[in-house]
Amino acid sequence: MSLLLRRRSRSETRPQEIPAERAKQLESEKPDRQLQQQQQQARHHQMRHHPHASEQNLNKLGLVSSGSSGMGRRKTSAELISEAKMFLGESVGAVPLMATGGARLVSTRRPITPRESGRVLYGKVALAGRPPSAFSMRYLQNEKPSTPRQLPALSGSGPATPMPTRNGALLCQSSTETLIELLKQHRGLKDCSDETVQHINAILQELYTRVRKQERSFKRGFILGGLYGLVECSSPRVLLAVARVVLALRVTGSNLTGACKLIFKVARHEQHDALFHEHDVLELLIDGLGHASPLDEPEACIYAYGCIRFLTASSAQERDDALNRNWIGLESSGESHSLPIPALMPPALSAISAALCPRKLTGQQTLVSRLARHGAVELMILHLQMLNEAGATKRLQGPPLHTLYQLSAAMRALADVSQQQQRLQLQLQLACPHLIRAAEVSMGELEVQANVVRTLSVLSEDSDCCETLHNYAARIGLLLGPSCAGGGQCSERLLAVLSRLGYMLGNILAKHESARIQYFQNDVAMEYLLNVLEQLNERSPTSVALLDAQIKLIRVVANMSVNPEVGAGLGNVRSLGAVLLQLLSKTSAELAQKKTAEQQELLHATLGALHNLCFYQDKQAIVHPLAEGSLQSLIDDLSASLAKVLSNCQTSVTKVELARVLGNLTRNERARRCFCAAGGLPLMVQQLTKQAAGQDYELRTCAIGVLVNLLGDGEQRGPFLQLRGAELLSLLLRGALEQEDWFLANIVCQALWNLLIDGQCAANLCQSGNILDEVSDLLADYLDEERLLPGDNDNDEDDAEREQDDVDADAETDPDPEAHDALWEDFALVATDLLERIQNNFDRQQQSHTSPQVDNEDDKDVFIEEM
Repeated sequence: MSLLLRRRSRSETRPQEIPAERAKQLESEKPDRQLQQQQQQARHHQMRHHPHASEQNLNKLGLVSSGSSGMGRRKTSAELISEAKMFLGESVGAVPLMATGGARLVSTRRPITPRESGRVLYGKVALAGRPPSAFSMRYLQNEKPSTPRQLPALSGSGPATPMPTRNGALLCQSSTETLIELLKQHRGLKDCSDETVQHINAILQELYTRVRKQERSFKRGFILGGLYGLVECSSPRVLLAVARVVLALRVTGSNLTGACKLIFKVARHEQHDALFHEHDVLELLIDGLGHASPLDEPEACIYAYGCIRFLTASSAQERDDALNRNWIGLESSGESHSLPIPALMPPALSAISAALCPRKLTGQQTLVSRLARHGAVELMILHLQMLNEAGATKRLQGPPLHTLYQLSAAMRALADVSQQQQRLQLQLQLACPHLIRAAEVSMGELEVQANVVRTLSVLSEDSDCCETLHNYAARIGLLLGPSCAGGGQCSERLLAVLSRLGYMLGNILAKHESARIQYFQNDVAMEYLLNVLEQLNERSPTSVALLDAQIKLIRVVANMSVNPEVGAGLGNVRSLGAVLLQLLSKTSAELAQKKTAEQQELLHATLGALHNLCFYQDKQAIVHPLAEGSLQSLIDDLSASLAKVLSNCQTSVTKVELARVLGNLTRNERARRCFCAAGGLPLMVQQLTKQAAGQDYELRTCAIGVLVNLLGDGEQRGPFLQLRGAELLSLLLRGALEQEDWFLANIVCQALWNLLIDGQCAANLCQSGNILDEVSDLLADYLDEERLLPGDNDNDEDDAEREQDDVDADAETDPDPEAHDALWEDFALVATDLLERIQNNFDRQQQSHTSPQVDNEDDKDVFIEEM
């Protein structure tokens, strides 16, 4: 059984009594002492290994514990609140912490979105019976098509009214009939000059003003007849002006469809976007849709929602590209791994993408805000409900199904630019359950379902929407089911659905504990997940889409296993261990031949899942029989594979991830023995030898943590001495103490403690004398609190002011201003016990040079509790 060192109070590491004169001196030096402590904190922040300046970093190596059994201090309430806020992403610029219990969250890029060459209604999709993207506008008509069209008689009799000239001032004095006659003069017009466009627009504006004043309804057919001849005009301004008049007439049926087609015809060209900022055509469009049903007038809805999608998503692809481009940049530089991996994309990246195209985003947000204020999202939700109700009784097909395709795409475009609009986000939050139902209704229609799921995956990035979605985690997992039916090669569209389902579930499980339990306890959802992982693993990674789907689904496992109950239970789930082990071996081998961003991300996601799962496999399996292919049944193979991958790994970032997994896995006795049998001990010594004075602080600390666990086994201590491990630990201890890195010095002391438990090892080291003498001198020197008190002030006032500025600048990043002193205190507790052990060994060696040293019963091995 692994136990931690007994904790001593700090009073045991300092003199028990302070003379009165010395007490007065200390009191007089108090301001200087505070300044020196601030300077020391500032120096710590400037070091490469700044992250260990707070107790967050003890979690990385598992040195945080509480109560009587732990060496670490208890966290204050302020720290707990601060960490909770950071975990929820509420702190400005903060990165979420690792989950408690030695597991951490895994994040991925947004799913890959294919770039469309232009604004098309369906892209490359070939939906049966879909309305065309190109169409003829020649069917504006009276709303009662069964009645032959008749132009109403002109009001009044007598001499004909003279036709007004192109002087706009005369238009307001003309009758409506005169205005229509003027429009009929341009019947069939296509190409026209700017002067003609201005004249026609003036007529249409006057006509629109009168229609909005509720002119008598009997003129509706007459007005539509006059507008009929302008629908083939090439001027987008004229087409929008015609559509405004038609919509102002509150038309329905085919006339509403015609108006929506006119607006769509203009919106499909990005250079026309500015025209939609000049008048209220979007508000009129929403009003018109309010009189339509997606079941009875589906074509009107198709073109209207297609228009909204175009106008609000002109930069959606650029935003995806910006997010992924910055993610890859952080990944390749290693910066994303110097801190715990965030659950979601940080808001800073959204700001970066906004900076890439500020003009377009500003225009988009303006249009989106207008649509939201006018009730567009509420109308979308209503139409969703109508489609879902119809799909519950009869499978959707034809135009209603295509309406769902465009509606969900439009909602996704709104979500893409809604970050700063609280009202719109609240409306989209209400849409989440209906979109889940729509994904179920469209099951079997892969193209439509892909669009719905894509919308949900974008909404899952928002914390409020994620709060709603987490109640449906298992239900979302059931959407993986159809992909399990039948074999054969996965299509690109199916892989896109799997990728976005995995991305959405990963976001949900990264934030909500109840969702992790809910998903794990749903046997059907778990079975679907395992089946998909197995099927994807059987295929060779021939496409980026396949790798992306695997990444997102492995992330589901990683984030689910943060929960202790789930993490322990997943250790004996069938085939999961085999899938992860195969991914580890296959991906690392492929990276050795050809390195790609997707393969490296898949490897890191796999290591993230193994990291969490291995933390809960510290005890020997007591369940018999073990499930076939479970992680518990493959502990031996996993240990050997990790050793092989680490020995061949050339990437520092990946080595850190491997060391973290080993830090958790080697808490298991069987895993330690298998890892060492595969050459793990010399491999870890080799990593530490390279990093003894290197710059990769994380790799160094993680590797020492693994070494602490390995030295917990008696049979590894002798071989460690033969590898000159004692000299290595002495060198690491000196380097850590010289930099006043109490965190690193702490875990080096734990490794030395485990080494000296062995009586023969201790005797051999005492006989040589040099190493233990050096360690004893170092510990005695740095345990002296006088080193922390002010001495000769070698720095001038400028240096003091500069360091004080650094302290002020870092005040917000350090949750505990006394963290530096607390880390020293934790180091002192361990170092004091180690120093006493060394001294006792020397004393025993002097008493007897022949008899082997017998271990005391109180001498217990120390193991890293969390990694």
